[in-house]
Amino acid sequence: MESQVTNKIKIMKQQHIILLIMLLAFCTVSGQYSNEVSGLIGYSNNGYSAAGNFHYYPDKNIGRYFEIGGYAGFLEEKQTGYDIPIEVYTLNVGYFTNIPLISNYSKSFLFSVGVGGVIGNESIDFSEIQLQEREFITTKGGAIYGGYGAAEADVKITNHLSAIARYTHFYHPESEIGKNKFMIGLGLAFKF
Repeated sequence: MESQVTNKIKIMKQQHIILLIMLLAFCTVSGQYSNEVSGLIGYSNNGYSAAGNFHYYPDKNIGRYFEIGGYAGFLEEKQTGYDIPIEVYTLNVGYFTNIPLISNYSKSFLFSVGVGGVIGNESIDFSEIQLQEREFITTKGGAIYGGYGAAEADVKITNHLSAIARYTHFYHPESEIGKNKFMIGLGLAFKF
């Protein structure tokens, strides 16, 4: 049973990577639009996390964009008295808009907010859990879905490179492990 879950996770990771590569290839060929690829690392619910995102700007003069990205969280559940390792992998699709009152006109600093949907998988790493006699864990994790909201600050370093800071809050109504998760991260963005 555990090997089936591991195989499903591997397949899901491969599908996310293939989807991201296809989107990057499609949007790079279209050339007339402005695009962005970003990577972040950060803190997330008693653990660490990483995220990679692709932003598609239908019109580079308007501060709105679509986002598709992946999130990987390596967390620990500590409320039970045990450190239970949890892995979360999600695919995120959302819509963002710049806030003109906080962003400046020259686009050297941009502040954006957005919302979107989430689908993915969460799992417990049972190999690292040592339970006493007559103790057991009733959940095994599984597929999750839900939504997210995010706020992102973008500081221009060069014409193509920016430093970014981001807060993302995830809500997974079907999660047996934790319905609310967050990520606070720092990273770099490359615009092309």
